[in-house]
Amino acid sequence: MNRLDGSFVSSPAGVFYPYQHQDFYAMDSLFLSPLKEEEIWDFQSITQIQLGFLGFLTLRGYLREQLQLPKLKVRGLSKHWRSYLAKENFLGKQIPWETLDFIPNLVGENPSPKTSFGKKGHWEVEFHFERIDGDYTSLFFVASGKQSEGDVAISDLMKDFLLYSQANHYLDRAYIRKENSSYLYLNAKDSNPRVFYRENNSEFPAFLFLVAELKNKSIIHPN
Repeated sequence: MNRLDGSFVSSPAGVFYPYQHQDFYAMDSLFLSPLKEEEIWDFQSITQIQLGFLGFLTLRGYLREQLQLPKLKVRGLSKHWRSYLAKENFLGKQIPWETLDFIPNLVGENPSPKTSFGKKGHWEVEFHFERIDGDYTSLFFVASGKQSEGDVAISDLMKDFLLYSQANHYLDRAYIRKENSSYLYLNAKDSNPRVFYRENNSEFPAFLFLVAELKNKSIIHPN
């Protein structure tokens, strides 16, 4: 695959300026926009930690890595981001991007979660990361470098993920993305959960991505 044939690289260089919000569709539109040969992502407007942004950024990094493009660079990280990434030793997890900001290497007892979804030999790279913040857990899962023949269904990942999460959590919302389609899952208090399907045609190589927000069962009390 020639990374300079125009199919995946739209221009030599670019700077991206994401801003703080909760819209998975908007994150998708930005982080899965056409690639540039050299990229800088300025996070100065994302002051608070959100795993949606971290997940999409990591997904884009793995897609660039698969296409043999230079690592994307991140700058403008707030003190909250710098402290969190240092505490989790996130940059030491062989991630496919690098920061222009100084992140101290504070290695603590933060083992990677034992993933019970994925790990079926479909993908060369699988990356799973979780964050617990008070009453909530958020996570993302990235898979790239497809190795198996045939299609890898989104429904298979969702089934595995629900089995993984339902023991200790209630799913609040989730976004699952392939290179050509997506599902948005929204929980509703007084009705059945809503699921929205979209076709998203792209020229990216095959990938699978999940970002989810869950409420911990232990803090839910009867009225």
